[in-house]
Amino acid sequence: MTGANVLAFRKFRTSLESILAPTDGSALSLAATLKALDFARRLRARLVLFSAIPAYQYPIYVGGIPFEYPSETEYEAQCRAIVAGYLGLVAEVAAEQGVEVGQRVVFNSNAAQAIVAMAEDEHCSLIFMGSHGRGGLSRMFLGSVALKTLTLAHGAVLVDHPTPEEIDQVEILMKENAVES
Repeated sequence: MTGANVLAFRKFRTSLESILAPTDGSALSLAATLKALDFARRLRARLVLFSAIPAYQYPIYVGGIPFEYPSETEYEAQCRAIVAGYLGLVAEVAAEQGVEVGQRVVFNSNAAQAIVAMAEDEHCSLIFMGSHGRGGLSRMFLGSVALKTLTLAHGAVLVDHPTPEEIDQVEILMKENAVES
C-alpha cells in the first residue's frame, strides 16, 4: 500500500469498527472468513460471522410428503447444528487472536438480501466475503451471491478470491475439527 492511499484513507476518516463476514460453510467461504478475521484483528474491529440458511421448502409430490423428509423443526435444528460447527470454528480462532466476534444466523433463501440486511442491522461498515470468481455463462446460470451483494449493498463490500492453497488449508482445518461443509 502506498503512502498516498493511506493518506486518502485518513482524509475521509473511514472507520471500520465492525465487519460482516458471511459464509456458507464451504472451504472457499471459510478461507475468506479467516482473511476477514485477520483483517479485523489488524484494524481492531469487531467481526460479525454470518450465515443465511435457505428457508425450509415443503416438498410437493403427487403422492404426499415422503416418509423420510424432515419436518421444518428438524430441518432448522440440523441446519443450526451444522452452522454452529463452522461458525464456532472461526469464533475459536478469533478468541485466540483477541478479536471480538458475534455470530448471527437467519433462515432466508435470498442470501444477498440477508447479507445486506444483516450488515445494516449490525452497523457493519464493511462486508468481507469470498467468491468463486466465476464469469460469463457460469455466473449467469449459477448466479453470484457476491455480485448480488455488491449490487444491493449501501456500504463497502470487499470480495476475496481465495487461492487453491488457502482452500486446501481450510479443508484440513475443517477435517481436524470434524466440521461439515
